Amino acid sequence: MLGQPAFVAQAAPSASTPSSSPSPNSPNDAAFEPPQEMYLKGKVASILAEYPEADPLNADAPSSLLRQTLLVELLDPPFQGQTQVITNSVNLQNPYNGIYLHPGEEVVVYGTLDAQGRLQGAAIQDLIRHRPILTVAAIFVVLIVVLGGRRGIAALVTLALTGVLIWYVLLPAILKGQSPLLASSLVCAVIGLIGTPIIGGLNRKSLAAVAGIIAGVIAAGLLAYLTGQQARITGIEFEYATMMLAIPNRPPLDLQGVYFAGVLIGSLGAVMDTSLTVASAAQEIRQLHKTVGRKELWQAGMNVGRDTMGMMSSTLILAYVGGALSLLVLLMAYETPALKIINSDLLVSEIIRSAAGSIGLILCIPVTAFCSAFLLSSSGTATDSADEDKRTAD
Repeated sequence: MLGQPAFVAQAAPSASTPSSSPSPNSPNDAAFEPPQEMYLKGKVASILAEYPEADPLNADAPSSLLRQTLLVELLDPPFQGQTQVITNSVNLQNPYNGIYLHPGEEVVVYGTLDAQGRLQGAAIQDLIRHRPILTVAAIFVVLIVVLGGRRGIAALVTLALTGVLIWYVLLPAILKGQSPLLASSLVCAVIGLIGTPIIGGLNRKSLAAVAGIIAGVIAAGLLAYLTGQQARITGIEFEYATMMLAIPNRPPLDLQGVYFAGVLIGSLGAVMDTSLTVASAAQEIRQLHKTVGRKELWQAGMNVGRDTMGMMSSTLILAYVGGALSLLVLLMAYETPALKIINSDLLVSEIIRSAAGSIGLILCIPVTAFCSAFLLSSSGTATDSADEDKRTAD
């Protein structure tokens, strides 16, 4: 990855930008202020030079290190059109420690400014990668709208609501020192209470699904909390934990609480999907068979839930395994003893995350089936006209 301090050299002064370094007799020397920082988009105009470097750990071995001298054009105001000569360290075997750059590639430039706002120095921080993300996001939006119709649009609204609540409510609350577990529980409850009716309509089916969602998320969070406390895990990689504890001007963060909050957020999607599936199946059966009783409706909901249970549990566990795949590769490559593996903080954290999410998903099924049987059969032969209108429109 570009931007590692040990591998990124500072910029040389640009031919088109006058030097902004203060003179020895500058009045700024009396009251030194740390330089301001900003990030800019840039484009590699040309490669001025490149040459191999010796491996500092083994000077006699063939080296995969390379140093490039690049002419980079800045694309963002107020420095648009200016150029900077920047050195870029490359590791041909490990791109994480430095990627080889070609002319025409766009990069993120880290710049420091002096007291007058002039560019004092620059370094390449990373590649510009947002365009592929925007392309994939556009394909996702088109497919969900075309295939899902109004329900697809409702799903996008719920997704946007989830993003807003996480970014503007959950994260600021954690940074202010609030309990991550409490904050994430409230956010999950709001997403379930608002998002489910947006997708399924404001009706008894959605009410039953919300009951199952709340039960499943509470079960997942409670299980993760109790197990995590007993196992005394942190659940966060050392690098991230160190950086989080070093955040300036903030109250100390509860790292374990952040992990538990992640379990709740991670299990919410699967629990919402399963609960709404069970409630929708119960409603369809109720509309097709007006005289079906609560027991039969409960059994039908459980049958649908059992089929969904296996697939969604596998999906949840496989998603967490995919996230920890690099760790598993390392453990196998170094033939790590089983005793160390099963007691590793990170691996135990992933196991607890997977198990808690799956148990929450499983427990939401009987709760949703029970609530669906009670709510849908108690209305006699009445049906939800709002759902019928939506079904006709779709």
